[in-house]
Amino acid sequence: MAQKLSKMISSAPDTRLDWALHKNDKHPDHYSPDFVEAYKTDQEARKIIDAALAIEGLTRGEGVHACAVLITPTPVTDHVPTKVDTKGGVEITQYEGHSVADMGLLKMDFLGLRTLTVISKARANVKAKYGIDIDVDEIPFDDPAIYKLMARGHTAGVFQIESGGMTATIKGMRPREYKHVVALIALYRPGPLNAGMVADYNKRMNGKARVSYYDERLADILSETYGTIVYQEQVMQISMKMSGFSAGESDSRIRKPMAKKKEKLLTDTVYTWEDGAEETTYEHWMNGAERNGYSHEIAQKIWDDVLEFAAYAFNKSHSAGYAILVMQTAYLKAHYPKEYMAAVLTSYMGKTDKIVHYVRACIDEGIKILQPDINESGKDFTATDEGIRFGFAGIKGVGESVGDAILAEREENGPFANLHDFVARIDTGKANKRVVQALIKSGAFDSTGYTRQQLMLFVERDGLLESAARQHKDREMGQFSMFDALGDDGSAVFEQEIPAPDGIEWDRNVKLDFEKEVLGMYITDHPLSPYQKHLNEISEFRLSDLAGSSSDDEMSGMATGPRVPSNRDITIAGMVVNLQYKVTKKGDRMAVFNLESMDGSVECVMFSKAFKSMSDRLAEEAILKVRGRFDPSDRGSQVIVSSIERLAFGKQMDIELEYGSLDPMMLNEISQTIGKYPGADNVSITLVDGGMVRRRIDLDTMVDTGNILLLSTLSSMLNGKGRVRV
Repeated sequence: MAQKLSKMISSAPDTRLDWALHKNDKHPDHYSPDFVEAYKTDQEARKIIDAALAIEGLTRGEGVHACAVLITPTPVTDHVPTKVDTKGGVEITQYEGHSVADMGLLKMDFLGLRTLTVISKARANVKAKYGIDIDVDEIPFDDPAIYKLMARGHTAGVFQIESGGMTATIKGMRPREYKHVVALIALYRPGPLNAGMVADYNKRMNGKARVSYYDERLADILSETYGTIVYQEQVMQISMKMSGFSAGESDSRIRKPMAKKKEKLLTDTVYTWEDGAEETTYEHWMNGAERNGYSHEIAQKIWDDVLEFAAYAFNKSHSAGYAILVMQTAYLKAHYPKEYMAAVLTSYMGKTDKIVHYVRACIDEGIKILQPDINESGKDFTATDEGIRFGFAGIKGVGESVGDAILAEREENGPFANLHDFVARIDTGKANKRVVQALIKSGAFDSTGYTRQQLMLFVERDGLLESAARQHKDREMGQFSMFDALGDDGSAVFEQEIPAPDGIEWDRNVKLDFEKEVLGMYITDHPLSPYQKHLNEISEFRLSDLAGSSSDDEMSGMATGPRVPSNRDITIAGMVVNLQYKVTKKGDRMAVFNLESMDGSVECVMFSKAFKSMSDRLAEEAILKVRGRFDPSDRGSQVIVSSIERLAFGKQMDIELEYGSLDPMMLNEISQTIGKYPGADNVSITLVDGGMVRRRIDLDTMVDTGNILLLSTLSSMLNGKGRVRV
């Protein structure tokens, strides 16, 4: 009934129930005879409408500021009504934020920054590796290493300055002092006004333009920022020196309206000033300046700049506080890059897209990322002499509790000799089949000398875990074999015969596919490495150049890499990852995917028109040539796809299987079969789900697609689970 009634009234967001029930000259279109009839004749409808009338206009819910804390001189209930937040369980005010501030009470925002955790973790990493206790409050802000790092653009993971546009700006600006960093944070805001401000400041700072002032009498206020108004505090100081504002007037009548972007308070509202005048802020500014000997033209020029400045005005103390964290994080990264980036990566544990981003940044900056290792990895990302070792908690299917168990056993009884030793020592309740498979796929046991394929066969074919589980259970029940009794100290002298390494490994691309499955990325190699030279010849731009471009770069005018033209068609090539199929509001299908190369990745959007004619060419891990319009944005660059073309290297044999039917045993059989028929043609495995391609694996093995025996053997092996296409 309620749904039926709702369809009788206007869908306008500002409609009211009484306008639907009673004719209203101001809102005649909202009157609903059907609604009135239902109210008069249907008892259930009347009951529902009366209930709705009783609650209409009431606040539906409450919002609680995430970090605002009210500080009062006496118990808070002396000043404002309070209640218990229904979600957070903390005491909150029943007045909203602006009302609390207007009452003169102190409202402070306490931000919880991820960066503080990163700094703490980085300090712990340095302490563990070098025994050095770093006091971040004693970091020298004149350390040349900080400014060299910024000039090189190695800013990934550094607070506030790691975006593409900010990195390009800071590389072009080349700050040399802490005050330059403070100014940069205040100046850097996307938009045409700020573009000019940043460029002007940069020219003056580097001596490429003469430093001039509105009036030499204001030089002491503006010399720090080379004649450019950068901070709210500078506007306050100018108003006091030039126009005679008191400190309190400059704060309440200039700074606050600027901070709240309320320009009308500066130009339209009349105040009573301390000198007795009744004027707007603008009038008091102009009259005061003329009384103090400043020309009308100078006062007006500064006022015009202040009005523009109000759109992006920044508080210096805020900027200076942020700049302290910039200097601290830049110092840690400059002197301890592996320990610092290990802390950054650990802070994003579980967020694959972020980890992929920072792993790529590490590689670009010369820091090697190492696969997990059963005897060297920690729970988190760990800095080593060679690079940064992937942590156990970052492996999908492993997690922190298993990582803790592995570390505890390793610390107590030493390193693990091999997989058999591992399953014998770790409780199979924690290191279950899923966990062990994930460790194998990640490469955690590679250092023991066994291939990943052989290790997986121990688990899948030989029942290693089931055997270990029985031994664990027997020990818990107090049972022992006659062989145990032969040991003088009661320990077993019989050891299971462990097969020697056979050196037989999965196909390279299969191995990498499993690696990406559990790590979210490729660590030991990349499927595109054999083709990257050819892909580079096809692509007009490196994908890393696209990913690093944004409207910010054009804003700063200081981009240092090749400038990628926006809103112009470009050609790029790479591998499809993170393929997502979506439905538009009109019900049409479209796709979003990342095109990845060995040097970067960029998001591609394929709208319905292109999707209808070319969707069959899309597949996870397909290698494509893409033509599309490059669209840089502050939110991330995209390529709007107009056409795609599958890239094939030689003849192609495709083994098509239903998604979920490919297991290690079948994969092993396929690998052994195609290995018997070498040739010059490519092989791929395509996994389909309901006719839609989910994943494509390009195998490293080359075969002879013209061999009839190969085709018949594969067809017989698949036995209705798939088909072979050539």
